[in-house]
Amino acid sequence: MLKDHLNELRARVFISCGQAKETDEVQVASGIASRLQELGFDPYVAVQEQTLRGIKENIFGQLSNSEYFIFVDFKRDRLGSTKPPLHRGSLFSHQELAIASFLEIPVLAMQESGVKQDDGILHFLQANAISFTDRHLLPNVIADKVQERGWNPRWRNQLILEREPAQFSDANRVEYSQGQQRYFPGRFFHIDVRNLHRDKTATNCYAYMERAINLDTSTEIPVRAVEFKWAGYILPNAHIPPATARRFDAFWIAHDLPTKMQFNVYSDATDYIPAIEGEGQYELSYLILADNFPPSRRSFILTLSKSLALTRLAPHP
Repeated sequence: MLKDHLNELRARVFISCGQAKETDEVQVASGIASRLQELGFDPYVAVQEQTLRGIKENIFGQLSNSEYFIFVDFKRDRLGSTKPPLHRGSLFSHQELAIASFLEIPVLAMQESGVKQDDGILHFLQANAISFTDRHLLPNVIADKVQERGWNPRWRNQLILEREPAQFSDANRVEYSQGQQRYFPGRFFHIDVRNLHRDKTATNCYAYMERAINLDTSTEIPVRAVEFKWAGYILPNAHIPPATARRFDAFWIAHDLPTKMQFNVYSDATDYIPAIEGEGQYELSYLILADNFPPSRRSFILTLSKSLALTRLAPHP
């Protein structure tokens, strides 16, 4: 199941491409997206937004989540009366190119013949824009250049949370009381955080429970922000190398208290420890934060049973 899920994830390509009305630009943009889909990518064609909210939610959101950026600079207004004639490029696309540069997204730049070279942000980026004359050939030209540059559709700048529903680990915990050691068995349920980037390590990753709901009573359980423990590690922040996964302790259950959830969190105050107890179904939502990756969230369904063998934690369908 996890393998199938990973196979569905494709590198996202932000296509910054003019789409002026009464031109063939919309058709060209659609053709570029179709060719990229055939190569296994997940393309997004940027549409000019008219509101600040639309820019923030659509343009900025898509850009920050994209693995690659394609810049197509179509001709716009003529500049002066030079011969041969020179034109300015697409202002909106240049703005998106500037953001992509700031986010350090790999760029493939295409510029229509007749557009003033090294104008605007291109002058500072040294993007080596490739000139083109026939718009209708552009989708195939871009597809060829993407393959020449070795762009890989099978990775993402993303952390994902995943879990096999039947996973658990039994281990003895130690309690110290009046100088005596007492061992008692506990069952640990873990969640894997997988780094889908091809070569970037996720640094200073922190795990949190963001929300808990008793599904039987539709009651939300109070949860405070507190760092959860990574499996086999004593610090709250961990690194995850590229194309690997690291586990954190979602919760554990003492064998002699099967309907009471226990948590390994970094807190010396009991009111920061989630209080979840009682047979039934719960929805648990977890959050991963890292220095250099977008936040990652996922919800899981917990079936908490008096029989420890029947307790399961599965990804939300």
